[in-house]
Order: sequence, then structure tokens, then C-alpha cells
Amino acid sequence: MDPIDEKRSNYAEASPTDLDQGLIAHIRNADLPTTLRRDVSTLSIIGLGMSICNGWAAMSSTIVIGLAQGGTVTILYGLIGIAIINLCVALSIGEVASAYPSAGGQYIWSALLAKTPRARKVLSFVVGWVTVFEWLTVTASVVIILAQVTFAIVQLLHPDFVIAPWQVYVVYLAVNIMSVTWNIFGLRKMPWIGKVFFYFSSAVFISVLVAVVAKAPSYQSNTFVWGTYTNKIGWTSPFVVVSTGPVNPGYVYAGLDGAVHIAEEVLNPKKVIPLALLSTVGMAFITGFAISIALAYTIQDLAAAASSELPFLTIIVQATQSNAAGVVLMVAFLFCLFVSANSVHHATGRLIWSFAKDDALPFSGRLKTIHPTLGVPVMPLIVSGVGVAAIGAVYVGSAAGFTSIIACSIILGNVSYAIPAAQLLLRKRDMSQDRWLKLGWLGGVANVVVIVYTLFSTVMWLFPLPPKPSQQEMNYSIAVLGGMAVVAALDWLFMARKRFVGPRYAEVLEQ
Repeated sequence: MDPIDEKRSNYAEASPTDLDQGLIAHIRNADLPTTLRRDVSTLSIIGLGMSICNGWAAMSSTIVIGLAQGGTVTILYGLIGIAIINLCVALSIGEVASAYPSAGGQYIWSALLAKTPRARKVLSFVVGWVTVFEWLTVTASVVIILAQVTFAIVQLLHPDFVIAPWQVYVVYLAVNIMSVTWNIFGLRKMPWIGKVFFYFSSAVFISVLVAVVAKAPSYQSNTFVWGTYTNKIGWTSPFVVVSTGPVNPGYVYAGLDGAVHIAEEVLNPKKVIPLALLSTVGMAFITGFAISIALAYTIQDLAAAASSELPFLTIIVQATQSNAAGVVLMVAFLFCLFVSANSVHHATGRLIWSFAKDDALPFSGRLKTIHPTLGVPVMPLIVSGVGVAAIGAVYVGSAAGFTSIIACSIILGNVSYAIPAAQLLLRKRDMSQDRWLKLGWLGGVANVVVIVYTLFSTVMWLFPLPPKPSQQEMNYSIAVLGGMAVVAALDWLFMARKRFVGPRYAEVLEQ
């Protein structure tokens, strides 16, 4: 028998105790040799987390959803509630990441926390694919926003220009290609980009905040900002409206687990990863809440903003009374979005690479290699680009395609967090004690919140926007998720069922 196959057989037949000890020893040891260099500093990983969960950018670029589905009530109070929930998410996954730092993240944890070899195999495969699809949709959402901002600037300068979805998609493809190219050829030469983004994004945020507040000719009342409920989607039930509206603040934390998937490039990941997750939640809330309040007070024409291609730009122009100011701030915003696109492709590529190392994906032999001179997983980055290109096609086929992509990115992420949380509870929160973050009873509360939030949001955020939608108004999230399930099922039937046994016990034996 081939040595690797023999070791896989040992893994499949190992007892839960033996398997736990072997995998824990492998993943817990942050100093084991890795094929990726550990050259990402603490500030860089926090900057990367912020570039993915960029609170002010996420709130401002998706505020059109909140304006239509509940109004400022949903935007502001929804963000407070979502921030509290995602603090629980950060605590839940941060505690596990502190015990088992790995680029595979959730799918590694689901294997470690499962009680039988069969459960390890199935759960880690399902969670692995869910996490991969989460990151493909997160990446797609960032790239589509960048394309939308580009055309919003064009439309501002040329008001008669009519934007066609296919034109947005062409720019989307170009940005996608540039981002993948950057990750392949440029990222390793500039590991400090996370630090630069941290400072630059903060500067742009402050500039936008000061500009709209200082230059606005008038301000909305406190009643408008803190008590306006709007329903532009047709549902008669306020519960449905305000339950679907938090997709806007929920998007702030799409890809919250980004820092987790860079664990094998970080110094002291047991401490740095939880800190990065918690700081990401805090900074995303502070900047997202501040920009939301500023935009709400300085809106001059709510109807015009809600019906525009990019309400964020429209509100800036209304407040500053200057197209030039809008263009300058949006160009700076585009730079922030491009760095975010690079960051999400970075995390997606590392996740695909980690999953392929366990032979979970088609053509894993090619996907799990690191380029000898570039020092990055080239093929996983290319696969990330192809997957993002395919998902973006939803935008061309449906007017609600943007909302569908946003909803999918959040739902998939929540599911990938909830499964390990549920496993922890079933194990009575028994995990490695060799970790930096130990939450005790608070960890149990966080686990429960994650599970309840996932169940509720998954149901509500699959609702169509209007109660009787046309073909163009349908929420295609369920179709996107169904297509993803088919891809994963085909992989299982024809490839992974025979080769994949979970995170490879062979690596433990070799080391």
C-alpha cells in the first residue's frame, strides 16, 4: 500500500481519542514548519481584517438596502443589534481559533470537534465547502460594489448615461482579474499593505465624515434619523420588513473570519487571531455607526438617494453641493475597495489551498502546491477568480442580483460559524486548554447566540424583496445556494468520497 494511503487508512480507522490527540498536536503547535512564510505582523492582520469588514465602506455602499427595507430605524438600530451578535460570533470563533489556529478554520474545527471518524469526514467536507462558497460570495460582493462605484462616478459626470448590467459585469471581470494578478505577483513584495490600508482607510473615512457634516446646507431632525420607518418593498408586515432589512448592517461583518484563514502566515496566531477578530468587530461598528449617523443627518433628498445607483455618492453630492468633492472622495473610496478585493481574494485563495491539501477538491494535486519562486498558491487564486466570475453573472440576470449575492455571503458565513458552535455545545465545550482565549460560561452564551442568529437570518434573508416578485425582482439567493450544493455534491460523489477523509492525519504522523 502507498505510504500516504496507509496513513489515510490509519486516520479513517483511528479512535476518537487518538485522532483528537494527533490533530490537536498538529494544529495547536503554531511553530511547526509551514509552506507559507510567517511574515504578517499583528497590525497587518488587523488591517487585513478591517479591509474585509470595513464598517464604514460596507454600510455606505449597501445603504440602499436599508433605506428601502425599514429606513433609518433598520440601519441604525439594526447595526447596534448586529454588532452585538457579531461580537458573540468573534468570541465563538476566536476561542476555537485560539485553540486550533489553522488556515482551514471552520472545517478543521468541525473535524476536531466531531465525535466519530464518519462525522469528521462528513462535517468537515460540508463545512469546508460552505466556507469556500462563503468566501467566493464575499469576494464577489466586494468586486461588484467596486464596479458599481466606478459607474456611479461615470453617471455623476454624465447624467444621461444609462448603466446596463452587462457593462457593470465587464468592469467586474476586469477588477477580478487585476485582484487575482496582484495576489499572485504583488502581494509577497508588499506585506506592509495591511498597515497602509489601516491608515489610508481611516483618513478617507474621516474625510468623508467631515465633508458631509461640515458642508451640508441643512440637517435632518432627530426624529427622522432615529425614528423613520420606510417600506418600499411591499410587505405589509413590519416584522418581515425590519427582519430582512438588516442585510445592510449584516454585510458589515461578511467575511469576519478573514483573519482566521491567514493563521499560517501570522506570528503567534493563538493570540493575534482572536485579537484581530475582536478589533475588527469594534472598528467596523464604530466606523459603520458613525458614517450611518452622518449620512442620515445630511440626506437632503431621501427619495433621490434611495433611487440612485449609489446612494452613498448621491448623499455626499447633496451634502457638499459639489460633484468634484463626490468624485475625489469616491476615487479614494475605490482604492479602499480595491485593497478589500485583494484581501478577500487573499483569504479565499488560502482557504481553497488548505482544503485542497486534504484532497477535498477536484484537482487537489495541483491546488495544494505553492509556487516555488512566487511563494503563493497560484492555482487556488486562479480558481478563486473563476468562481467569482461565475457568481457575478447573477447580477446580469436579475435586478435583485446584488442583494442576493450579499445575502448569500452572510448566510454561508453564519452557517460555517454555527456548526462548530453547535459541536462545542454538544461536547460540553470540551476543547484544548492550551489557548490564549478562555471564555468559560460566556463562551457558551456566544455559541448559543451564533446558532439562533444563523437559524433566524437564514430563513428571513431568503425572502424575496416584494411579496409578489416578478422574475427580475426574485431573491435568487436560494438558487445560488442550490447551485453551490450541486457542485459540492458532485465533488463528493465523483472525487472526495474516495479520497477525502478529513484533515489529513498523515501530516500529523509525518511531523
